[in-house]
Amino acid sequence: MHKFVLLLLLFLHEIYGRTQWTTDQAFAWFNAQKPYIMGTEYMTSSAVNSLEMWQAATFDPVLIDKEMAVGGQLGMTTMRIFLEDLAYSQDPAGFKNRMSTLLGIASKYGIKPLFVFFTNGAIPNPANGIQPKPIPGVESSDVVGTFANDSRVLGWDMWNEPDDGINLNDLMLLFPMVCDWARSMNPIQPLTSGLYRDVIGAQNKNYTAFELLQLNNSDVISFHE
Repeated sequence: MHKFVLLLLLFLHEIYGRTQWTTDQAFAWFNAQKPYIMGTEYMTSSAVNSLEMWQAATFDPVLIDKEMAVGGQLGMTTMRIFLEDLAYSQDPAGFKNRMSTLLGIASKYGIKPLFVFFTNGAIPNPANGIQPKPIPGVESSDVVGTFANDSRVLGWDMWNEPDDGINLNDLMLLFPMVCDWARSMNPIQPLTSGLYRDVIGAQNKNYTAFELLQLNNSDVISFHE
């Protein structure tokens, strides 16, 4: 009986992992980012899209080094970088190795990437209706699990502009699952998904139902307009 209970607890821990950060945890993380958080979105200047940046044939660490060096000279401490599910699905191990290579380069210049998993249009041949659901061990959970304890990663932006163009009912079901699978890997880094507008001074009554869902599934709050 005791063995059964222990196995059940381990199973539940593997599924659900850690909980959403408290306010104190979020502030502690923010205050630990010295001297500040400043950066831009990044894709190699030679790439026409994130697939060309990440796939093995066109991944360019020499160029990444040159461009990260410029970012470091300008005082940048982070880069928001879109991942690419097609490059991952072609070669998961190679994709993660290329991520590690990029992290090693960025860390030389004091830069911690914020990696973005999903953006609308990232699903090949998107269609109306129920969207594909995350599968344990595939991309988000696999990648987060691989780098869960890597201090070179600033954080995980789970979905860029999630409510732009996807059926809201489907999204309300899918978005928390995406966050749950990533959080089940117990990452030391925060999860976030940016709201479209400034959240300073806003009251709960001003948020849409999906914005509240974003807030309630994020460890730290991010936004863009």
